[in-house]
Amino acid sequence: MGVHVIHQFPSPIAVHTPHGAGQAILLIDYGLDVNSVWFVRLSGGHLKHYYSDDIRIYDNPMNGEGYDVDIPEDWKQ
Repeated sequence: MGVHVIHQFPSPIAVHTPHGAGQAILLIDYGLDVNSVWFVRLSGGHLKHYYSDDIRIYDNPMNGEGYDVDIPEDWKQ
């Protein structure tokens, strides 16, 4: 069995998911052969788990790029 790492973010990370915008609070990395799993708090306090393929991380608008996230059309806007 491979080693996995659990990381709690000191400050939540703004992300967009197929269910809308949320705050990533925890990440589990299972290694190179498996997608990482993100724990995301959505509006209303709902907690969902997403593979790294299923989230987009917002950029810091202070970098001058604004919120440069390409959201797939079939995701909730």
